[in-house]
Formats: sequence, structure tokens, C-alpha cells
Amino acid sequence: MRASMQQSGNWRWTGGHRHAGTHRRLLAATVGLLVAVVPTALGSLAAGQAGAETASTGSVSAFGDAIPYGAPTGSGLNAPVVGVVSTPDGKGYWLVGADGGVFTYGDAGFYGSEGGSNVLIPFVGIAPTPDGRGYWIAGDFGNVYPFGDAPDEVSLGVTPAAPVAGIAATPTGVGYWLVGADGGVFSFGDAAFYGSMGGKPLNAPMVGMASTPDGRGYWLVAADGGVFSFGDAAFYGSMGGKPLNAPMVGMASTPDGRGYWLVAADGGVFSFGDAAFYGSMGAAPPSSRMPVVGMAVRPDGAGYWLTNTDKALSPPTSVPSVLDQCTNPTSGPAVKPSAIVLACGDGNDSLINLTWSSWTPTTATATGDYTDNTCTPDCANGTFVSAPTTVRLRYPMETSAGREFAQISYTVANSSAPGGLSTVTSVAPTSPG
Repeated sequence: MRASMQQSGNWRWTGGHRHAGTHRRLLAATVGLLVAVVPTALGSLAAGQAGAETASTGSVSAFGDAIPYGAPTGSGLNAPVVGVVSTPDGKGYWLVGADGGVFTYGDAGFYGSEGGSNVLIPFVGIAPTPDGRGYWIAGDFGNVYPFGDAPDEVSLGVTPAAPVAGIAATPTGVGYWLVGADGGVFSFGDAAFYGSMGGKPLNAPMVGMASTPDGRGYWLVAADGGVFSFGDAAFYGSMGGKPLNAPMVGMASTPDGRGYWLVAADGGVFSFGDAAFYGSMGAAPPSSRMPVVGMAVRPDGAGYWLTNTDKALSPPTSVPSVLDQCTNPTSGPAVKPSAIVLACGDGNDSLINLTWSSWTPTTATATGDYTDNTCTPDCANGTFVSAPTTVRLRYPMETSAGREFAQISYTVANSSAPGGLSTVTSVAPTSPG
């Protein structure tokens, strides 16, 4: 059993085992990483992307030739639903909850779950084996648990630099990939590593991934709708840079791998390549306390299911924080910090002298100075230079330390840039999930 760790330094080896970290409390609002805490007023859905659902039952809505086979009731759930996957013949599906509970409908067999166990790390997704006789469920700390005929490919055994956002299985059923919110990708078993966004600038955290049919590539999707393709996964378009009513929470590929769908927290569906649009919940979105968290596609590609949390999420806290000194994480997150270290590896870039003009549950803004090491003649002997800056924080998410902003943007003067200003946007340092 092999674990590829070509992650551009985005994960730190610490040792551990399958059940490492069970002492951490269940952060039930960690659903799709972002859906419970991002505002739903980011613009408009793309034209033509709203439609009527075929049918629905509880938290599951079906479109195209997809049939709703059932859903749990919120009153009977210990934790919100976080994901859905189809059986190989499309005549059933599994739902997984943030506590690791698994719910089966149609011809989906029950092979076990982590519901009621002492694993307190929130779960984020489920991936089935090709024959439908087993599945893996993944936690946001990189812990993966096999059931049925799903082989144990071992979990990360590491402390991720960012929470795990999703899991995708290889077509052979003897491997899988995990993707982190920072774009880092981990491969296990026969899952090959084809690249990642780990260590690269991101406008928003990653929220999911999908594999190509032959397992020789994969796509990653970010909360702002940006899509990143690797291996033989072709790029067919994205919603990156376009106005959205709500952040993306996941994606699914077509059976032939020549297209994909993106799904947003309000149930909006966006189709690309040969992915046909069969409808969405965009015209009648669920409440912000019970957002959509995932989608599953029929094997014929002629329909899909959307599922929401079914159980209402806790309301956002009024004071999300930011990890102000990532080079010294034991100092913990802070509200309205006077400084934020940007270069966590070496501390050569920072935002200092910050004065906050606003600090809300969803965004924060400040003015201050951007300071950068010129590294001339080398970083050890370089000079730090500063320039005035404006700072904006967005995308609060749940972590082991509480609720932290996951995106940071700052604007500084740049005479060579249009308008004389440059804006840098990236995923902010956060505590593990």
C-alpha cells in the first residue's frame, strides 16, 4: 500500500495511525468546509442555470432521470449530512454525516459507519468502490475508514496544513485521492499523483474533487467556482471570476470524462463540456442554515441528485478569527490582529500595523503596511521594505481552533500595474480542520 506525498510541502509528517486525533471535538458545522458561513449575496447565478427539480424526498432532490429513494429526517440525525454518492447502477445512493454516520437508500448496501464511534473529527465525504460493495469515508484531518470490500490504504498519518475537503476513488477500487482546502493532493494505493495547487496562490479554498473515468487525472474545484485540471482531465470551463449567489461546495464528472457539473450551496448547478443541465434548486434555494453540500451523478450521466445538510446548522459566530502568527501556531488565532504573517515558512512577508475598519461574521477589512524581505544579497541578509496596504478577509471556515477566515486579499502600490495597484489573493493560513 503506497501513499504518494508530492504535496509541495503542504503537509507535515507527524506520525500517527488510523484513529489519530480522536480527542478533537466534532465541529458539526464543517460541512463542505464553507457552506455554513459564507454569505449568499455574491452576485447572480449564470443565466439558464436554474430549473425545476424532478422530485425530492427530504434532503435529497433528483433531476433528470435520477429517482429519489429516500433521505433521513433532520430530527433523527446527530450531525448534518455532508455528502452523497451513487451506487454503480444508479438505483441507490449513500449519504454520509459529519459524525461518520452512513445512510443507505435504494440498492445501496450498508457496510458499516463511524457513527457513534469515538472519532470526533468531522467527516467530509464518502467514495464507493466500483462494485458498490464498499466505501471509504474521509475526515477533514486526513483520516480515512474503509467498509465492505474497500481496502485499507492507510490514512495520511500527517498533520495537514489545511483541512481535507474531499475524497475520490480510482476506477480499480484499490486507491483514492484526498484534496486539502489549500489545494494539496494526496494519493493512496494505485492513485497516481498528477499535480496539485498546493503551495500556489488561490483565490478561494478548495471544496472538492472528481476523477476522470480511467483514473489518470482529476479536477479540483474551489469555493469561488475555479476549476483546476491535472493529468488527462481536460478543462471545460469554470465559474471562477464570475458572480455567484453562493459558494461552490462540490463537483461531479460525466461518465465519459468530457464534462463536469459544479454545485453551489444554494443548489445552483453549472454544467460544462458534455455535462447536460437537468435543473437546479437555484430558483428556490434551501435556507442558509440547511445548505446543499454535494451531488451524485447517475451512471448514464442523464441525471443527478443534490443533498442538503438535512439537519440545521448552528448560526455563524459573530467573531471569526485569523491565524495571525502562522510561524508560531501555538499562539493561536486572533480577532483583529495587528499583524498577519503571510510567508509561513520563513516569515519574509507580513501584513503589519493593521487597523480594522470592519470585522463581521463573513468579512473583515483593514489598512496597514505590507512588508517584504528583498532577499538581496540573500534572505538572511536582506532588507525589509514596506508599503501601505488594504486588507480583506473572507470565507470563514471551521477549524480545530474555532472559526477562521480562509481567504486573504491585500492591495499594494505597483507602478507597473494597471491603475498603479496590485492585489494578491490567496488562501489564508488556518489551523488544521
